[in-house]
Order: sequence, then C-alpha cells, then structure tokens
Amino acid sequence: MKSKAGTDTEFFRTEKIPKILLQIAPPVMLAQLIQAMYNIVDSFFVGKYSESALTALSVIYPLQLIIIALAVGTGVGVNTYMARLYAQKMPGQAEETAGTGTLLALGTWFIFAIFSIFCMRPYVLTSANTPEAIESAVIYGQIVCIGSIGAFLEGNWTKVHQSRGNMHRPMVPQTVGALTNIVLDPILIFGLGPVPELGVAGAAYATVCGQVAAAVITSFGGVGRLPERTKMPLYIKQIYWFGYASIIMQALFTVYIVILNAILAGFSDSAVTVLGLYYKMQTFFFIPLMGL
Repeated sequence: MKSKAGTDTEFFRTEKIPKILLQIAPPVMLAQLIQAMYNIVDSFFVGKYSESALTALSVIYPLQLIIIALAVGTGVGVNTYMARLYAQKMPGQAEETAGTGTLLALGTWFIFAIFSIFCMRPYVLTSANTPEAIESAVIYGQIVCIGSIGAFLEGNWTKVHQSRGNMHRPMVPQTVGALTNIVLDPILIFGLGPVPELGVAGAAYATVCGQVAAAVITSFGGVGRLPERTKMPLYIKQIYWFGYASIIMQALFTVYIVILNAILAGFSDSAVTVLGLYYKMQTFFFIPLMGL
C-alpha cells in the first residue's frame, strides 16, 4: 500500500525494525561518505594551490558547521513533525510543515548571510595571523556564507523526503552536489581553458555550485506549501521544538572548535590547518553512526 507521499507504509508497519534500518540507513551512509570524501578532495586541491588557502578552509570550517547545524537542525524538526503528521493521517498538514520549513530555511540563510558580511573579518582575526591567510579566509568565508542558500534549502528538503521514508532520493542530489564540487575545484582554483585562475575564491564557488545543484534536485517534491498566515506560528513552534536540540548540540561542537582555533592561532597558522584537517578526517569514523 502506498501513501500519498509515495511511502510503502505496509513495509514500515509489518517488517522487523532491523530489516527496516538495514534498508533505509545505507543510502544515508553512502551520501555522507561521498560528502566526507569531497571535503578531503577540496582540501587536497586547495593545499596544492597554497598553504594560506588551506589555512583559510580550516578557519572557515566552524562557520560551515554552523550552516549545517541551522539547516539540518531545522530540517530535523521538519522531519520529525512531518513524520508524526503522516502517522496521524494528516498529509495536508505535513505538506504545510514542509512549506514552513522552506520559508524558515530562506529566512535563516538571509540572516546568516547579512551577519557574515559584517562579522567575517573580526571572526577570521581570532584564528589566523598572517596577512595572506586572513585575506584568503575572508574571501572564502564570505563567498560560502553568502552563497549558502543551497545548503540551507537542501538541508530542509532532504529531511522532507526522509520524513516520508524515502532515503534513496536524497542520496542522489547529495552525490551530484559532491561530484559537482570535485569536478569544479581544479577548474576554478587553477584555471582551465577560458576559465581564469580564481584560487581560494574558486574553491568557494565550487562549494556553492555543488550545494545549489543538490538543492535544485531535492526541490522536486520537497518544497511543500505554505499554510495560512494565522497557522504559521504553530508550525514554526513545533519545528523548533523538535529541532532545537540538534541545532544546539552541533553549535556547541562548533564553539569548541572555534576556541581551539583561537588557542592554536597563538602558535601558528599551520596548527589551525592541522586541526581543520583532523576534524574533516574524523567524519569518516562517524558516518555509520550518523547514517543509522
């Protein structure tokens, strides 16, 4: 039996939980593995370009984690509330939750982008010392933060699909986004053919393009519809009630890295670079747990 959302409800009602988990977890694990790989590949190409550019990626990494915390944390709230509404046979309200999540993603991105414009340089100065590393970090940070609309929308729309039990559809855009980034990195960083050499800015543009590509694919079936204005506060309250814990947990981890970066910056920019590479490698070990 298929629900309106296309979910095989009979499978989830009758099968044993281990079998359900073994079917829906691997696609998430694979998508996260690919994303972890592109983070490493990103650092590889940037490291080939210059050491200061590699330091810039490590300095901005906590801000990218903040983007993930806000995007995925809000998406977790959307996911959880939608799943409950589908279970209660309220698909209309579930779709309105998805629409509210889309609006929240756009609003959060706008606030974050404006904040990054004015606060990027003061933040970078806490974690970098050399003029080259500071300028590279400011350039990279402003591009990925202002261009993070794709990350915010994809983080929400992926959870919309997952709330319906569809784990395979989000895997495709995440894979496409990662591959887009990997392909564009050497082209935009070093320049190829008519494309000029953009350096660290090229790495940032490649990241943004990959996120936008993923968002475009997840938008099909993920946008939802907006509820009446009078009902909007109720949906927002429920979304953040279910999602605030995820946001806070990820944000606290980011604060921890920022503090470590500030301490290590007192020694050298290379120490900050090493810490950033370590945390990117560490994601490989958490992929099975996060996927499950």
